[in-house]
Amino acid sequence: MSDIPLTYNQKLVIRWKKEHQEIVSSVGKIADKYKANKQETTKEELDNLYTLITTHLMSEDMEFYEFSMQVEFLDEKTRNLIEEFVETFEETKFAIMDFLTKYTLPNAVYNQEFIDVFKELADVLEKRISYEENNLYNALQIK
Repeated sequence: MSDIPLTYNQKLVIRWKKEHQEIVSSVGKIADKYKANKQETTKEELDNLYTLITTHLMSEDMEFYEFSMQVEFLDEKTRNLIEEFVETFEETKFAIMDFLTKYTLPNAVYNQEFIDVFKELADVLEKRISYEENNLYNALQIK
């Protein structure tokens, strides 16, 4: 093990990757609960996912805003990755939050529409997480 202390960005990336793992785990639990026709526990896990995603997105938004204010700190490639991430994820972020808001309501019904949209969003999330970790997060860790 190295005695070199981690940078702020490295700690941030470690935290964000851990949050990604928790989000992916929660998505899997939701699918399992739905398949088992456990409506109440499906809702409980959706509430958990809502909290996980909201916390994660708020953290990313705040940090990316801070990074954008520190122009001299990041190289152009990393700044461009952040800008691209923010711009291209905006629509998906709203779709995810709309879905979670709708299906965490007390009277939400978990039917075929729910699972169809859930599967689409889960696929988008999986691809997005992979993209973040293999591109943006790698660039941030070396800064």
